[in-house]
Amino acid sequence: MIKLKIQITPVRLRRGVLTCLLCLLLTGCGNEFARREYDSNEKIAQIEDHYAKEVSVANSINGEYSLTVSKFDGRQTIWTETLEENQNMDIDFSFSISNGLAKIVHIDGDGNVTTVLECSPDTSTDGFVTKTISFKSGQNRLKIVGYDCKNIDLKMLFEEL
Repeated sequence: MIKLKIQITPVRLRRGVLTCLLCLLLTGCGNEFARREYDSNEKIAQIEDHYAKEVSVANSINGEYSLTVSKFDGRQTIWTETLEENQNMDIDFSFSISNGLAKIVHIDGDGNVTTVLECSPDTSTDGFVTKTISFKSGQNRLKIVGYDCKNIDLKMLFEEL
């Protein structure tokens, strides 16, 4: 019979605890947060964004915004503007995805969240759809919110502010 005596030193204990914490952190990373928070206006209205994405290209030139993303989960601000007075604006949207569920929301300065357009593989737009958004004076934001999204293709054409 062999007796084995293991001595746990403070250094070994710290290494073991750090290894366990690292394993927990890595296994906790996933997109489940995006599914849980998809309908949470409280989370969506926050200034902070929370998202995970792969292969993303965004362009904004002369009132035209485009975004393509191969994979997306979470919520990300895609446009922000501070206005002097209330105004309605027509925005043309082209929005398609091959998997998942996504939406474009408007958040006013009071934190009110309004869904502008929602998209799934079955409801992707063919061409542009015009939506009228009532912007309030103060800060206004548009966010993309989604989960399990693949191959997002979003285009927005703004009239002049």
